[in-house]
Amino acid sequence: VENSIGLVTALNPHIGYTAATDIAKEALATGRGVAELVLEKGLLPAETLADLLRPEIVAGRGQVRA
Repeated sequence: VENSIGLVTALNPHIGYTAATDIAKEALATGRGVAELVLEKGLLPAETLADLLRPEIVAGRGQVRA
C-alpha cells in the first residue's frame, strides 16, 4: 500500500491537485513511492505525512491529529 499511487488521493487536499498529479506521474514513471517523493520535494513534513497516511485516515475512518 505504501507504494500505491492511489495515496495521492488522500494527499490531494493537503498538497493540491497539481502537486498530487505530478507526484503520481513521477511515481508511476520511476517506480518510487508517493511518500518518498512528497518528502523529497518538501511538500509536507514527515510527521504530517505519516499522520495523513495512517490506514484509518486513508480509509476515511479516523481523524488527523492536531
